[in-house]
Amino acid sequence: MRFLLVRHGESTYNAEGRIQGQQDAPLSERGQRQAERIGERLRSYQFDACYASDLTRAADTARAIMRHHPTVPFELTSLLREIRFGIFEGRIMPEIEEMYPEEYAQWMEDRRAFVPPGAESGDELSARAGRALRWLRERGHDGTVLVVAHGAMLNAFLGQFLHLDGESRHRFHFDNTALAVVEEEPFGPRLLLANDTSHLGPDAAFP
Repeated sequence: MRFLLVRHGESTYNAEGRIQGQQDAPLSERGQRQAERIGERLRSYQFDACYASDLTRAADTARAIMRHHPTVPFELTSLLREIRFGIFEGRIMPEIEEMYPEEYAQWMEDRRAFVPPGAESGDELSARAGRALRWLRERGHDGTVLVVAHGAMLNAFLGQFLHLDGESRHRFHFDNTALAVVEEEPFGPRLLLANDTSHLGPDAAFP
């Protein structure tokens, strides 16, 4: 089984430097162009199904890809949502520092260990990514599956697929609409491609 993993295009919150978590910010104009580019890149790819986060920025990125694959099964799921960031969601860093100075200080001291009130811990995210992986395997596909989701979720998903420890979500990176490819082989899972944005051209950031 092979997975094509794609992060969503730039959202309006990405452009503003806001922490998103599970808030439902749409794609920015740049993000829409990025989604069109990854759609063009994957036009000739063959895959059995597409599953995407039901948050708008991921769902719309997936739709831009699936326009080229109208007969392929396509489903949205909350299992693939981004990590929940609690009281920090929807805010830029100066706002967090002003509104929640104690929590901000703890977060700056150790971003990996500190969990903002109302947020999802790294362990909880990894567990959810594991449930998502099992759910996808239970769908019965034995070929290639496209997954469109979010940076932290995709990092956790990679960790689960590659049998890495819970800290693995800090070891990978996904730029907007970056593509990663992993597959299962008789000798074990392997990573074939990571954070590939070649479809965005020489200037991936669209400044």
